[in-house]
Amino acid sequence: MTGPPAATAAVRVAVRRCLADLPAGAAVAAAVSGGADSLALAAALAFLRPGAAALVVDHGLQADSAEIAARAAGQCRSLGLSAKILAPARGVRAGGPEAAGRRTRYAALDAAAEELDLEAVLLGHTLDDQAETVLLGLARGSGARALAGMAEVRGRYRRPLLALDRATVRQACAEAGLPAWEDPHNRDPAYARVRVRDDVLPLLERELGPGVAANLARSAGQLRADADALDALATEAADAAGPTPACAQLAATPAAVRARVLKRWAEQQCGMPVTSAHVEALRALVDDWHGQGAVALPGGVRAVRRDGRLEAPGPTAGPTPGPTRTARARPPPPTSPARAATSLGAVRDVPPEIERILISEEDIASKVAELAARVDADYVGREVLLVGVLKGAVMFMADLARALRTPVSMEFMAVTSYGSSTSSSGVVRILKDLDREIADKHVLVVEDIIDSGLTLSWLLRNMRSRGPASVEVVALLRKPEAAKVNVPVNYVGFDIASEFVVGYGLDYAERYRDLPFVGLLRPDVHEI
Repeated sequence: MTGPPAATAAVRVAVRRCLADLPAGAAVAAAVSGGADSLALAAALAFLRPGAAALVVDHGLQADSAEIAARAAGQCRSLGLSAKILAPARGVRAGGPEAAGRRTRYAALDAAAEELDLEAVLLGHTLDDQAETVLLGLARGSGARALAGMAEVRGRYRRPLLALDRATVRQACAEAGLPAWEDPHNRDPAYARVRVRDDVLPLLERELGPGVAANLARSAGQLRADADALDALATEAADAAGPTPACAQLAATPAAVRARVLKRWAEQQCGMPVTSAHVEALRALVDDWHGQGAVALPGGVRAVRRDGRLEAPGPTAGPTPGPTRTARARPPPPTSPARAATSLGAVRDVPPEIERILISEEDIASKVAELAARVDADYVGREVLLVGVLKGAVMFMADLARALRTPVSMEFMAVTSYGSSTSSSGVVRILKDLDREIADKHVLVVEDIIDSGLTLSWLLRNMRSRGPASVEVVALLRKPEAAKVNVPVNYVGFDIASEFVVGYGLDYAERYRDLPFVGLLRPDVHEI
């Protein structure tokens, strides 16, 4: 009697090994999307543990997502599994689709696991997924924990297929006679993971020889063992240090352990994740002490060195030195009555090319203060990374940053601009990219004006592919009549007609950006 085909056997062996420590009657489920990897996993689980469960998360991201989920559930039932479709978790504030989908998926799986009293939930990530994760971590300059990739076991979640390549797993799905759904997001080059999958890894395999993905996955396993050991040492050191660590004791700790202790201590003080910039500033308080001021942590918490120990007295209402700024009082909006009127006669130094003032300096200041208040209300307890789109957004971004109480940092990105043209072509070229990674950050893209929406639509896809915690847009001006694509914008200052405007950062042939108002440019100037 012949055994199962090779790919099917490989998947079954992997799942059997993963479940070897669980008793035969343990409640186990496979997370299923309807894709080939998860269906192959479900088929192996059904063979090894008849009557086990399948959990299908319907994210609601496609028009036919309910049909896709129902079909996947039906396939699992045909294998002998009980299937439960999990409704998408509404109200999860998210950034890019990848990050949002991940949070939604795990929230739904956690709830179902509690309801069904599951001891293990199996996930269908493969060796190729692991290699992509490691490459993305390398590209983003991540630390050892991120480069360690995905763990085979973390809590109730288990990944039995991490040692199998994607081709083997998909072959097992085909051998089971299960038609698989192909997620269109998995072929959208706007996502960095897709570019790594379709372009970078194949290039490395061609140039360096076969086995790159397997080698990356093996490196992740080795790094995970190192990271686990360092984390264990850091836990012991943190427990010994207590709530006000002695700087001399920390300075004597190996650098890799000290950084983990500082990160853990800082996150305990502010109740939210901190960045490498925060950890580096805290390190300077410990082993490069020269009387420097406090380090601002997220949530308005200040970390200081006092009597040779680190302390965090609590939130502050004023700015303090450090890698980020703490919450501060909102300054009153600047006004200039002599230049705020909309009639040309009441404003000095108005270029003759300006037909009329559309939005006064006073109205702009009032709107900036209003937008800042809305942003503050939406980002309580979080830091915001303002990303200004050069060059037009500089004036608006500077005033907005000063008006915000929320702690902010700034980055700039330049894409194809108008030049001497008066309309957007939609052809996008990056002239200046961001100087740092935005993974897990709350990004607020600052735009001066939205017309066709083509450039902004591309820019948002690009941003979301980099794994931020969230991405939203604030725009001073929007031209609804000029829109060619629908771009969701949370914060809009003014909707205006489809006319050519300049001032307050907006230009024509690099002129008029310095005007304190937004004015309508005479047609005979820009239609030459």
